[in-house]
Order: sequence, then C-alpha cells, then structure tokens
Amino acid sequence: MIFPERLQLGDTVGLVAPSFPIKEEELTDCVRLLEEMGYRVKVGRQLTTLANFHNYLAGEGKDRAADINKMFADPEVKAIFCVRGGYGSSHVMDYLDYDVIRANPKIFVGYSDITNLLSAFQMYCGMVVFHGPMVCSNMRRDFDPYTRESLFAALNMEGELEFRNPPGEDGFAVICPGQAEGVLSGGNLSLLCRAIGTPYQLKTEGTILFLEDIEEPVPVLDMYLTQMRQAGMFDGVRGILLGDFTDCTNDRYDGSYKVGDLLRDWFKNFEIPVMSHIRSGHDKPMGTLPLGVGCRMDTESRRVVFTR
Repeated sequence: MIFPERLQLGDTVGLVAPSFPIKEEELTDCVRLLEEMGYRVKVGRQLTTLANFHNYLAGEGKDRAADINKMFADPEVKAIFCVRGGYGSSHVMDYLDYDVIRANPKIFVGYSDITNLLSAFQMYCGMVVFHGPMVCSNMRRDFDPYTRESLFAALNMEGELEFRNPPGEDGFAVICPGQAEGVLSGGNLSLLCRAIGTPYQLKTEGTILFLEDIEEPVPVLDMYLTQMRQAGMFDGVRGILLGDFTDCTNDRYDGSYKVGDLLRDWFKNFEIPVMSHIRSGHDKPMGTLPLGVGCRMDTESRRVVFTR
C-alpha cells in the first residue's frame, strides 16, 4: 500500500463534493479555514458553481467524479479533502479514473458516504486513505483539539501510531478477547452493505475491520450485519473494531435494548478479537483512522496500533 506524501504548510489542498452540496457561505468558510491553517486551496467545479440537485446531490455523478479525477491529476494539489458526506457517492464510482488516481497517490480524507471511495481507492489503487473529519461537517464549526491532532497525527505518521480516545473518556471495551494483526479497512456499515454485490464491495479477508454508523435503528443494524455475514464479509477477518454508532436507537420497539447491547450480542461468539468504543465516526470529537496501513489490536492491553 502506498502511503501518500505528507502535507506541508503552504501546500495546496483540493476541496471536492462527492455527495451532498453545500451553500455559498459554507464554501466561503471552508476555504477561509484552510487558508488560515496555512494552506492554499483549489475548489472543484461542482463547488464553485454551487451545483445542487434538490439539496442532496452536488450535481451529476460524472461531474462530481470529474472534480475528483482533476484533483488527483493536478500536480499542485497535495491533499484532497471532502466537504461533507450525505448520499450519492455511489453515482461517481463508475466515472473515476483509477489509473490516474493510482499514478498520483495523495492524501484523501472523508467518511460516512465517502466510504465508497475509501474502499475503492484501497482496493483498486493500493493507496492508504483516511477515515477522518470533513471540512464543512467537522472542521468549519468545531475543529476541536482532539479531532485536529488525531487527523494530523494520522496524515504524518511514520513508523507506528497508537490510536487513543480523547483524554478523559473511557477506553476501548472488549467484546471478544485476543490479539490480531491485519490491514485496517472498513468505514460506514450501511455503505459497506449497499456495496455488496457490486464491483466496489470491500474485500475484507485478512483485515482488521472497522465499522460505524449513524441514525440507524437497532433492528436495521442487525439486518446490515446479517447481510454482511451472509455475503461472507466476516470470513477471514482477523479482528473487529467498532466505532461510534451515533443516535442509533431502538425507541420504536424496545428502548431498553440499546445499540451497545446489539453489538455485544452480535459479536460475542466470534472467535477473533472484537473491541468497541473506538472514537471514530459521526460523533464529536472524531479520531482519524489511516485505512490501508497495518493494524495491531490487543484486548488485554486495550491497545490499537497502526504501522506503516
């Protein structure tokens, strides 16, 4: 796997919208924020034209893909940050130029609906990508110290990097004991399930698999996990890390059976190590995960370490 060149002050960051659109004032804030952090900024055409299809797509899929392709092809752009997730990244997948992306590996940061791209860039381009904060969703209003430090620690990691939860918070919880090593992969549970049966279904054998989600009812999460199992996506997985499952409730059926109960019941009989409360996902603060690097997990010491 290719670890992209690190981002230096004065470098150019490309902003793209693979999914949802944003408003003009939000774009202005995003550009100003990155410039104040010491970077130059290039903005994709779908953002500069404020392309907006009924408030849930930043234009046609081929046009959103063209912005991404252009950012990878541009020698001035050193990193590509997604402004936000939402819906619709699946539309761009068939229009991405994987040859160009593979030939120009760069920092690429996003999560949620961006899981489609993170998986594809890992599989088809052999590139380390970053499950991390997005400029409009996470940085614009509340780029807290933990989220900022975790992002840049991952972008600039050299030999090893230990993932830690925010100071003062509980550590990782153990569902199944053990130790494991593998390539870190994964992302948003619902997105991974929607890719099943497509060319973009994540290859999970030999991986440490990370999962997170937001605003999905407990019974729906149960069905997603069942779909993954029936599709063979847990076969050959060496360990599982469970992140934030923000606002995933069971209020319609049995409010006493919460998402944590479901996850413990679902994974308790796995014969591989499983840990939960990995603070990455849709909650704040958010830790960054470098997908595609090596990962060691140890439930006895409750440590997660990334290796290049």
